[in-house]
Amino acid sequence: MSSSVNPETKQELSEAQETVTQVTQAKQEKKDKKSAKTKKFGKKKEKKIPENETEEERKEREAKEEKKKKSKPKDIKAATKRLISYIAKYKTLLIITAILVVLTSAVGAFASIFMAPIIDTLTNIKQLGAEAAGREIAKWLVVMAVFYVVSATCSLAYQRIMLHVSSRTLANMRRDLFNHLQTLPLEFFDKRKTGEIMSRFTNDISRVSDLVSNYFPTLISSTIQAIVTIGIMIYYSPALTLTITVAIVLMFVVVIVITGKCSPLFKKQQKAIGECNGYIEEYIKGIKAVKLFSQEKTTKAQFSELNDNYRKIGVKANIIGGFMSPLMSMITKINYTIVVFLGAYLVIKGKMSIGALVTYLEKSQGYASPIASLASCYSSLVSALAGAERVFEILDTPSETDEGKTTLVRLIKNAMGDYEETEDESGSYAWKVPTENGNDYIPVKGNIEVKDITFAYVEGTDVLKNVSVNAKSGQKVAFVGSTGAGKTTVTNLINRFYEIDRGEITYDGISIKDIRKDDLRRSMAMVLQDTKLFQGTIRENILYGKLDATDEEMIAAAKLANAHSFIEKLPDGYDTEIKADAANISQGQAQLINIARAAISKSPLLILDEATSSVDTRTERLIEIGMDKLMENRTVFVIAHRLSTVRNSQDIVVLEKGEIIEEGNHDELIAKGGKYYQLYTGTFEME
Repeated sequence: MSSSVNPETKQELSEAQETVTQVTQAKQEKKDKKSAKTKKFGKKKEKKIPENETEEERKEREAKEEKKKKSKPKDIKAATKRLISYIAKYKTLLIITAILVVLTSAVGAFASIFMAPIIDTLTNIKQLGAEAAGREIAKWLVVMAVFYVVSATCSLAYQRIMLHVSSRTLANMRRDLFNHLQTLPLEFFDKRKTGEIMSRFTNDISRVSDLVSNYFPTLISSTIQAIVTIGIMIYYSPALTLTITVAIVLMFVVVIVITGKCSPLFKKQQKAIGECNGYIEEYIKGIKAVKLFSQEKTTKAQFSELNDNYRKIGVKANIIGGFMSPLMSMITKINYTIVVFLGAYLVIKGKMSIGALVTYLEKSQGYASPIASLASCYSSLVSALAGAERVFEILDTPSETDEGKTTLVRLIKNAMGDYEETEDESGSYAWKVPTENGNDYIPVKGNIEVKDITFAYVEGTDVLKNVSVNAKSGQKVAFVGSTGAGKTTVTNLINRFYEIDRGEITYDGISIKDIRKDDLRRSMAMVLQDTKLFQGTIRENILYGKLDATDEEMIAAAKLANAHSFIEKLPDGYDTEIKADAANISQGQAQLINIARAAISKSPLLILDEATSSVDTRTERLIEIGMDKLMENRTVFVIAHRLSTVRNSQDIVVLEKGEIIEEGNHDELIAKGGKYYQLYTGTFEME
């Protein structure tokens, strides 16, 4: 069963949002004036609003303020805890990794201290003799080699383990994110671009991957290296080490200041790339419209603006972050010069050997490296956590609520003449209603009653106003009216894509709020104007309506929808692969497959929302013939602009601005000579 957002729904949403903007304009201006007066550093600072500001300028200013507000970083600590909860599932592997990283860093750092005895041996070669000196040097070289081999082996081991942990962690995050998307209400997707959501799966998850696989080991490794290096330096000369304390403090100050500046920019960068991805996704989907209206220059300009914004933020972040390395290098070199001077003085005074000085100089030159790595790691950590935070934002979005207890089951008579539940398709559908004394079973007949419902997509702007419709079992009820009149909204409320504000809808006398959503939607099939076929074979797309259907049922459904004849003519028949967005078949053929998918579900309720708008008149007639069979013993709701498709409906509801202005069958409405008569005779056209 295919479901997607109908263009009419989007139109209604757009109109509602536009109206509510006007209604709340005065409140917003008051709010702006109030929020402009803030306290900063103990002083009141009033935000200046330009005099004689035009409406366009006001909207642009408000948009910039909102964008600035959204770009501020949120709770990084909370994101860290959530991310740790994912990684902590592999606690044992992480402990092993930590041990291996410690060994790699410590052993690698200690290996260099063996240069001191080697150099001291070389300086005393005349006293020791060439042979003794050679044996001494060889001994230390072997020890150094062993240390480096152990370090390299541990490094390879922990990298392999972290690759495993990283891939598993990200797989879990992607799974949770995708699964959670299935539980979100339709309005969540109405308000977001596809590319923006996709960015969470790609760019943001990728940053988390770098964090887990690279930055976690680097964090441990750099910390251990820094501790070991400073420890060795203190061992060789506490006095010299004291002189570089100032340099270390300066480095930490640099790290804190620069990373503090970078953090908000990384968050903005993540948001900017999400906007770019969203625009690209929208452009690719609408490429035909762009070319048809020759809007290539406009789309290029719009993308250039988004891309430029992303570039500017990225450049700014990298420029500020780029100060880190030169400043650290400058501090290190100045400090190195001072250490060489003081170290030479200690050697001359006999308080330090040449080997010890060489080792110390090597450590003093390299101590900045792990600190710089920690700084770089922190910047990347903030960036990755910003990506993780965006993923968790979706995971924290409340799922679609469902308090329904009534379920859809099949009943069959047993040998005793009593009804019992069965999985067999020969059983008839029934609603299983829990009661204090057990369960009541109510046969599914398809009686739908819409009782005085009022609904608004945006609070304060009603799309439907006191609408009441009664569809009895086997009846065909049609909704007609202008775009945005509320026709699609009625069906969206019946299947609980949105919840009713006021009023009630009952299904066989049961409030739909009491029916579990999955079962409610399983009891109906929908054919929408916006056809959606998935990549795969025609067979797989038809069977999407009923995964366990037989080939005979599939072919029968295709024949019912008049799709069988054209499918057989395709090179691979029902096994023909459908490309992305059904590019290798016509729109009419795609709709026929969509109708076959609805037919195979054998649901007792059928909703046709502009189902034949994308096919020609001849194909429409063929579909109507199949539809007559499809609609037998089913309750059917039809939304159509072509009034020829609704004239045989038992009840035709004419909607205008969310209200019912006329209702009756075709002959009754024609006799009234009202809006329907005008629409049907062409004296008035639907917008």
